[in-house]
Amino acid sequence: MDRLATMATFVRVVRNGSFAGAGGETGISRALVSRHISDLEAHLGVRLLNRTTRSVTLTEAGKHYYESCLRVLDEVRVGEEAVQTMQSAVEGNISIIAPKWVGYLEVSAALAQFCNRFPKVNVHLTLGGLSTKMHDFLDRGFDVAFQTKKLPDSGIRVKKIADISYATYASPGYLEKNGVPASPQDLEHHACLMQAMDAIWRFTRDSEVFTVRTPPRFSSNSYAVLCMTALNDLGVTVVPQRVADSFSGGGGLVRIMQDYELEDRPLYAAYAPGGTPPRKVRELLGFLGEWFREHPLK
Repeated sequence: MDRLATMATFVRVVRNGSFAGAGGETGISRALVSRHISDLEAHLGVRLLNRTTRSVTLTEAGKHYYESCLRVLDEVRVGEEAVQTMQSAVEGNISIIAPKWVGYLEVSAALAQFCNRFPKVNVHLTLGGLSTKMHDFLDRGFDVAFQTKKLPDSGIRVKKIADISYATYASPGYLEKNGVPASPQDLEHHACLMQAMDAIWRFTRDSEVFTVRTPPRFSSNSYAVLCMTALNDLGVTVVPQRVADSFSGGGGLVRIMQDYELEDRPLYAAYAPGGTPPRKVRELLGFLGEWFREHPLK
């Protein structure tokens, strides 16, 4: 028995004063209306309605139950309206988690402009602590996670919001001491500083692909750490250009091997599986895609 459905039928019978009137209001048969009332009375163990050929009236127990039904159904209606408003309104809290180095990609500027566009939205951005477990960010209460690797078939949905350009860098001190590598093959004779989860570099020139697989002299899961290590004259590194920009200029990192391109990598926003996401999340994903088209990460 669907308790809410039978309660709603009971309320309609009382308001219409008849089974036929209640059925006509909801589009169900008189027999089904009668079944709903019988099920309710059997469940409660009391008679709710006095029935005659001419009228339907409430018993004493029916009067009390009718008032209870009105309160319960009204609370359900208010609750449903609140949830529907949350789904359709661009307001409330959005929690985002991302790798620390993503903080160098002007994400904060993009999120600030998003908040300016939607004044009723509050954004909380956490940098670092992103787990490799697919659903972990949802279990921890985050709405969105930024990542550079497309998730395997885990049910988690992703949307590409930007392309990230990479380049090759070293410090002036390292290059003075060890020479400037002119090609990917030269990197076999240099100290390579690599991202811990991505220890293969692929370069292209005139459609030809060059792959560098060499044991790293130093590795880290942080691009910022790789830049700082390179600044200390330890070796050559491949990092996002926007991250390297913060460590370049004034004797900082120098871009090298510019004749050899590195493939852009996507920046994804991962969010919960299931039905249509809340409008605030949909608006955020659309806004970020628009923002990074106008402010490419190159």
